[in-house]
Amino acid sequence: MFLGDINSVHLKKWVMELSKSHELAVFSFSPVQNNDWLKHYTEANVKLFTPNINRSSKLTYFLRLKLLKSAYKSFQPNIVHAHYATSYGYFGTLLKARNYVVSVWGSDVFEFPRKSPLHKALLNRVFKKATLILSTSEVMAQEIKRYTNKDVQITPFGIRMEKFVPKPKKTKEQVIIGTVKTLAKVYGIDYLLKAFSEFNKNYPNSECHIYGRGPLEDELKLLAQKLDIQDSVKFMGYIDHDIVPSVLNTFDIFCALSREESFGVAILEASACELPVVVNNVSGLKEVVIDDRTGYVIDGSNEKLVAEKLLYLAKNDDERMRQGKNGRRHVEENYSWKKSAHIMNEIYRII
Repeated sequence: MFLGDINSVHLKKWVMELSKSHELAVFSFSPVQNNDWLKHYTEANVKLFTPNINRSSKLTYFLRLKLLKSAYKSFQPNIVHAHYATSYGYFGTLLKARNYVVSVWGSDVFEFPRKSPLHKALLNRVFKKATLILSTSEVMAQEIKRYTNKDVQITPFGIRMEKFVPKPKKTKEQVIIGTVKTLAKVYGIDYLLKAFSEFNKNYPNSECHIYGRGPLEDELKLLAQKLDIQDSVKFMGYIDHDIVPSVLNTFDIFCALSREESFGVAILEASACELPVVVNNVSGLKEVVIDDRTGYVIDGSNEKLVAEKLLYLAKNDDERMRQGKNGRRHVEENYSWKKSAHIMNEIYRII
C-alpha cells in the first residue's frame, strides 16, 4: 500500500510500474484530479482510497486516521510504503505495519525538521518506526543521516528513455535557451535572466523560454524589463508533464541555476533529449551532471561566467552535440526508469 499524493507525477510513475508485479493500493488525502490518470489507475487494477476531506480543523486529523486505518484493514498489505516522510510518513507510523518503508523526497528532510524542535521530533519518530528509509539522491541521504543512524537506500527517480527522446532539429540561426521550473526564489530564475542578459548582448539572435508558474512570476517579468530583455524572454506558463519532452526538443540548451536542489530530475530529462545542460554548483544538480562532458557545473550567481558557457555552446554546434549525446548515454546507464524500477523491486523482494 502506497501512502502519498495521488496527483504527483513521480508517485504515478512508481504506481504504474510496480503494479505490473505487485497487487497495489494507494491511499491519498486528495482525489485524482485528472480523469486520464484515473483511467490509468483503473486499467492497472490499482485499488484507490482517496477520502476527500476539505475541513480545516483538528477533527480532520482524526477523520484521516480513521479512514487510513479502515483502508489498511480492508487491503491488508504486506508492505506499507509512504512517499514523503512528513504528513504521509507520520500517518504511516500509526498503522504499526510490520514492513514500513519511507521514501524521502526533499523538503521533508531539508526544510521540515528545521522549523522547530517539534518538527524535528516528528521526523525522528518517522525514521525510528521505518523498517527501511529510501532517498532519491546521495545528497539527501547524507541529510537524512543527521536524524537517524539507519542505513539509507538510494532509489533515484528514473527517466523513461522511450518518452524522453531527441527529435531532429531544423537548421536555424536562432538559439533557444530554456528551463522548466517553478517560478520561486529557490529555483534561481533571476540568475538565469541576469545571465541571459549578458549572453544576449553577444548573441542577440537568441531567446530564453521559461516554462512554469509560481509566486515570483510578476517580479521576474519586471526584472526582464529592467534588464531590457523582455522581447527575447518568453514566459510560457505551466505545462503538463506529458508534453515536457516535446517542449525540451524546442530548446538548444537547458539551463537550471537553482539555489538548492535535492535531485535533478529536470536535468536528467533534458539530458535524455540530448540537450547540453548548464547548472548551478549545488549538490542535487552536480550529482547528475558530469562537468564538461554532459554539461557545465558552475557558480550560477556569476552571470558573466554562465553567459560565457552559454555563448560557447551557442557558437559550437559540435560541442552541443557531443555533450547532448554524452548526456543521454549517462542517463541510460545510470538513471533509466527500467533501472530504478529494478532497484525498488529488489528492495521489496528482500524486505
